[in-house]
Amino acid sequence: MDTTLVQPNTASRPKNRLKRVAVGSAILLMLLLGLLRYVGVFGGNIRTVEEGRVYRSANIYGKLLDDTLQSKGIRTVLNLRGGVVNGVGDAKYLSEAQSCKQLGVKMIDLPFSAVRYPPPKVLENILKVFDTEAYPILFHCRGGSDRSGLTGTLYLHLYKNIPLDEAQSAQLTWHYGHLSWGQAHAMDDFLNLYRKTANGMELRKWITAKYPALYDALPDNLKVK
Repeated sequence: MDTTLVQPNTASRPKNRLKRVAVGSAILLMLLLGLLRYVGVFGGNIRTVEEGRVYRSANIYGKLLDDTLQSKGIRTVLNLRGGVVNGVGDAKYLSEAQSCKQLGVKMIDLPFSAVRYPPPKVLENILKVFDTEAYPILFHCRGGSDRSGLTGTLYLHLYKNIPLDEAQSAQLTWHYGHLSWGQAHAMDDFLNLYRKTANGMELRKWITAKYPALYDALPDNLKVK
């Protein structure tokens, strides 16, 4: 009777382990890429605020911007990012301005910082754009997450009568790349300041009547100098 023991093939174990690691890494990478696409890192973070009237995005340019302006019939672009330093526009700004000019779209610059409270005059002018400029409107910041999130919140609350908490949840959201505990928490802090000091005053009136004095009283590191 043959009693020879069959030895396990231990040489294949490292290969199997490496295969499992490779498969796991590939799955994690696909999940990460899917998450980044979901929050708008890829594709320009183009979102609908109100179908047919108001859209938001990252700072897109070139063919993507041209296609977006034409497919959505955009008539006004509101640039919240800026892009002009000492009177000279950077490459993205110049490309965007050229696209708008060629397609007959009005481009308006109202930049503010994502990490400081928005200046009162900028907010008043943003509302003026919604009041007076031609629709459909596309507004954007750099990544389409923070300044665009605040602007979208203002639009839904003031122009669509959506409760502020609901509007904020829909627009200032991690789904679009905004993190309330991240560097851009100033966008949430602004809305919380309104809640704490409004005493029943409607947001539009508060922005013009009460916020300027509150803004002036803020520490310098919390406001645009």
